Formats: sequence, structure tokens, C-alpha cells
Amino acid sequence: MRENGPRLTTTKIRRPRYTTITIHRDLIAKYRNSIEELAKNRRFILFNGQIFSKSSVIFGQTFVGLMALEIPMEDYASQIRRRYNERLEILKAKEFPKLQSTNTMLQGLEDYDTNILMDVALYEAVAKDDVNNFIDTLEQVSMDKELHLDAILNQMTISGNSLLHKAASFGSVDIAELVIDHFPFLLNRRNNLGDTALHVATKAKKLSVVKVLIDKSGKPCPANDNDTLSQMKNHIGNTALHEAVIALCSDAISGLFLANPKVAYYLNEKGESPLRLAIETGDKKILELLLKAPGVYDELVGGPQEESPVYAAILMKRIDILKEIFKKNPILFHMRDKKRKTPLYFAASKGYTKGVRFLLSKFGQQALQRSTNGNFPIHIACKKGRINVVRELLKQKWPKPIDLINKEGQNILHVAAESGKIKVVKSILENSELEELLNAEDNNGNTALHLASMNHHALILCSLTWDKRIDLKRKNKEGLTAYDIATEKAYSSLRQMTTVWALRSAGTPLSEKGKKTLLLRVKQPPNMEKIKRGVDFILVIAVLVATMTFAAGLTVPGGFNSSDNGPTSQGLATLGNKWAFQVFIVCDSMAMYYSMTGAFLLIWSLLVRDVAWCAFFWAFKLVGAAIFAMSVAFMSATYLVVSNISWVAYIILVMGILYLFCFVVFFIALFFPFGIHHPIIHRLCQVVIPLMLYFTQDFNDKVDDQKQESLSVEKDKHEESQPSNKGRQEEFQQKKD
Repeated sequence: MRENGPRLTTTKIRRPRYTTITIHRDLIAKYRNSIEELAKNRRFILFNGQIFSKSSVIFGQTFVGLMALEIPMEDYASQIRRRYNERLEILKAKEFPKLQSTNTMLQGLEDYDTNILMDVALYEAVAKDDVNNFIDTLEQVSMDKELHLDAILNQMTISGNSLLHKAASFGSVDIAELVIDHFPFLLNRRNNLGDTALHVATKAKKLSVVKVLIDKSGKPCPANDNDTLSQMKNHIGNTALHEAVIALCSDAISGLFLANPKVAYYLNEKGESPLRLAIETGDKKILELLLKAPGVYDELVGGPQEESPVYAAILMKRIDILKEIFKKNPILFHMRDKKRKTPLYFAASKGYTKGVRFLLSKFGQQALQRSTNGNFPIHIACKKGRINVVRELLKQKWPKPIDLINKEGQNILHVAAESGKIKVVKSILENSELEELLNAEDNNGNTALHLASMNHHALILCSLTWDKRIDLKRKNKEGLTAYDIATEKAYSSLRQMTTVWALRSAGTPLSEKGKKTLLLRVKQPPNMEKIKRGVDFILVIAVLVATMTFAAGLTVPGGFNSSDNGPTSQGLATLGNKWAFQVFIVCDSMAMYYSMTGAFLLIWSLLVRDVAWCAFFWAFKLVGAAIFAMSVAFMSATYLVVSNISWVAYIILVMGILYLFCFVVFFIALFFPFGIHHPIIHRLCQVVIPLMLYFTQDFNDKVDDQKQESLSVEKDKHEESQPSNKGRQEEFQQKKD
């Protein structure tokens, strides 16, 4: 801005707090209005109570020869800040006797109390980021509502935000700094989401406010002496550093990280650390910064998996990040969780072959490091069926394979057979170097054959029994063969039934102990409650079949001849000479008689207890045959009535034949004597069992998963002196601090 008159010039001297100004003393009064106008734009200095601009050119042309005065002046910012502080101290000292009870009430306010809402004028003043106007508004609200300043500062928005929260969200640096200086308790105040002002400023990417909050919050929080502001978490467990990583705000990340580098390992409620989030974002700049976080081996051992960026990189299958971590902080690769599982163990369990290959090249010794249950990485790979990882691990220079056993004395074939991983089992059987594993025993004397039998893995048993090197007669410490174990209980599932087929067809014998157990079970009286439930179900089907076939026999397709056809043909079936009709009537009659006979046997099974199971078994077969005959009758009848439309008739025949074929296959599979020791039956089982299990694969997989999960839970319950996961995390963080 210019006016006619001399030039006001400024020069710098060495002392930083002072500025030298040269000005004619007569100009002070003349240009006072212009100087005050410049002061509104914050370009000013102070001289004897008068305000002058720091700008080098203000008033136009320079007058030469006039008398000038050279003086030193303090920086205006410190003076004006002192003035603001004085105004706030005066306002804080004001008393309102009528509202002493209100002040007493405010002393007990909690962080999330929204009963006292923030005045709209204050909200608007904070948004303008004008400190002078902000203090004016505070004075006005205090006078109008006769509220003490403490009461005003305890006001919140409906979402629980304090004045400091709003200053942080708007980026009002001067107001934020002023509020913190006079009301530092607001630093730790949380809104309804559990966010502090630092969380809010970070989310809004207000870097200046973030810097002020970090500078002002060096001391531990009153709520928790172990936590500083940068360590405080919101309701979902995020620190401000979590929020900065989510917002991809690298400048805020840098400031927060320098304030407390160890926060990079802190977990939120989802088990995610800022380091893990940085990996998920894929931002190399952020990751490189957070990887500078200190990682002391003694502190990291026993910490949760989620704290380590190595585990996050493995989980995301990012080989590039693994290499970056190795360059920046290789000590993180030595981190283990509370069960002593190494990164290689974790990569093997996830089936991450590239990660396993990289870890073996850099930390090959981890291949021979056990977890708390004694498992090597190759054990968990076999358990999860990670065939490519198993092959990669088997390429290493191992000790004798028989020596690679876990706490239960199980080798890799034991683990694969127990878990039902057919591909791994076949790979081991095909490897001639692993032959000594085939009949090896665990601590309980169980071979792989015993373990597969215990868990009803029929496919595994098919592969094992087909291999001539497997000893089918081997007994465990209880004196039981694999077949004894399979027949300990009456089978009630397809998996258990196919298990017995696979073992018996191969000639797996019963031991003397197994024979006694089987004999005792045969002599036990039948479970009448179970038979009654089966009888009720099948009896309903038998009656329905009999009813439908009876009705179909009286209302044949094509109807009957009337009296117009002569007395000899009256009442006879119109289509009686057709072959399809003849098939229909024969099969309909068979279905009728079979179902009625089955119903009679079912009633008999309830009355005569001694032959209950036998009667039920034959009734089941007869009802099945009745359903088959009824299906043939239906196919013949429908074909007959549309036989004049060739393509429709052929489609009906094809669909019917396919259905009947499937019905016969399953019906034969249900009653065929697969449990007979014979080479042909054994060979047949190698085909039938995989086909039967293929159609029930999804269901069996769910059962397996549930079983494995329940077994894992049981093992976890029996682990010696293991603290809970959440408690372990808290303990770990306290140790790091």
C-alpha cells in the first residue's frame, strides 16, 4: 500500500528479537491511520506504543535531509501474545456467584458428556482462526450467559468435540496454541469416537496443528501415566499414527513417528499396527520411514504376530516388501510370536512359496527351529496341505527325515495323514528317500495308517493300503490295528463307512482285542430309539409310494375302453397293446407290493425286538426298490402319452435313464459288500471311494475345518501358563515402553 510522503525503511541487525526502523518523527501522527490499517494484515512492528509495518516500502517517496530517529523495537508477535494471555487471565479470574453450583457440577464432567453444548458463536470464531475475535467471543459469551471460562471450555458439540477438537479440524493454529497454554487438560479430551485433538488434526491433515499438539504434549497423560498423547487410542484402537497412515499423510507420519517411534508397533482392535497398515497401502515412502522404528530382539520375541511388518508382508504375499524390510531392519525377521513361531513357519502355514524360498536363502536356520508344540515349518506345511512349500523345504539339506518329529513324536507323514492332505501323502510315498517314514511310529505307537483311520480319511487310506510297503498288521501301544480303530464304533457317516471299506478290502486284519470289541458290540441289544426314528421316516415314504401307485393303477394313461368298443373290450385299457403301457403297469404293481411289504416289515420291527434291526434293514431295501419301480413306471407313462411327439419322448427317456442310472449306482454302493478282502473289491474301492467322497467334498471339508478348529482350541486351553492374547499385547507394549 502506498501514500504520498517519505519512505519508511527497515534494516535487520544481528540481534534476532529486534528490528531497526528509520522514520521522521513528524510522520507518526500523519500516517497513523495507514499504519493501523496495515496492522490488520499482520505486517507490523511496535515503537513506543505505535504500530508500524515491517514492509520495506510503505509511504511512497523518500524525503532527503529530514531529521530521522533510529530506535530498537521488540517483535510484535510476543507482545501481542502477551496481551492475549493477559486478557484470558482476566477472564479466568472473573467470578459469577450465581453459577458456583454449575462450576461444581462441571468438575465431575466426563469426556463424553454432551449435556452442555458449545455456543454457536464460539464454533464460528474458531473457524475464522482470529485470536482477537476468539477472545472477544469468549468475553461476550461469558458476560451474556454469566459463565465462568472453565465452564465455557468444557462445552462440547453434539459429537463430543471440544474447542481444541474444532481448532484442530479447522487448522486454527494460533487458537489451538492459546487454548492448550491455558487449558492443557483439553489435550487428552476425547470425543464420542474416542478421538483426541491429535486424532482429529491428523485425519484432517492439518499439519501445523499436529506439530503444535506434539510439541505441547511431551508429558504423560493424567489418565494413564504410561501413555503420551501420541500413544492414546480411540474406540477402535487407532493411535494418531494409525490415522496418519490411513490418510497417507507422510508429513504427519514423520512428526508423529519422531515423537514416539515405538508407536509403529502398537495394535488397534483389528490387530493392525501402523507398520502393517503401511504395508497394506503399498506406499514405499511411508514404509521406509516406519521401518526405522527401533526393534530390539529381546522385546519382540513373544509379541503378537500382527506387530511385525514381516508377518504382514507374508500375509499379503509381498516379496518386494520382504526384501525392503531385510534391507532396512533385518532384525525383525528374528521376531517370534508367543508360540515361538518364526516368519518361515508363518510363511509355510500360508503356503507362500516365494516367501519361503526367500526366507530359506537368508535365514535357513529357521527351517530347523521348532514352535512350542515342537513343530518344524515343514510340519505346518504338511498339516495345511501346502504341497509346493513341502517340496521346497524337502530340497534343503536335512538331517535324517525320521528325526524331524514334533512333540508327539510325529514325522511329516504322520501329520499329513492325520490332517487328510492327500497330495502331501502321495508326494511322500513317491519319494524313495522318505521310505523309512512309511511305517514309523509316534509316541503312542501309531503309524500314518492308524492316524488316517482315527480321523476317517478314506482317501489317505486308499493311497496307503495300495502301497505294498505299508505294514497293514502293525499295532499301536494299545494293541490295535488300523482296522480295529475304524470299527471301534458302529459307523454312522459316509466317511467312517468308506474308511472301513478301504481297510477291509485291502486285508487289514482285526487283532484279538479288536475281535472281542466287535463281538461285544454285536451282542449289545439294538438301539430301539434310533430304530424307531428310522422306522417313522421310512414308513411315511412306504405309505406314500403305496398310495400313489394304487391311484396310478386305477387311472391308467389313455383311460379305459367304453361300451362302444363292444362287450369284449369294455373296461380294458385303451393303450394296453403298447410296450410302454405294459412296462408302466408291471413297474407300478411292483412298486405297490414292495412298498406294502416294506411297511409291514417296519411294523414288525417295532413289535418283535429280537429281529428289529434285520426287519428294518430289509424294509429299507424293499422301499428303495419300490421307489425305483415307481420311477420306471412314471417314465413309461409320460413317454406313452407323448409318443406321437418324437423329440419330447426321447428327452423324457434320456432324463429317466440318467436318473435311474444314478439311483442304481448309489443304491448298489449302499449295499454292495465292499468290506470284503479281495483284490477286485480292493481295486473297485480305489475308484468308488474317491467318487463318493468327491460328491460330498464341500461338506467333508467343512467338517474337517470344524474338527481342526476344535482340536486347536483344546490344545490352546492346555498350553502351560500362556496369558491371554489381549493381556499379552498389553504386557508386550508396557515392556517396550
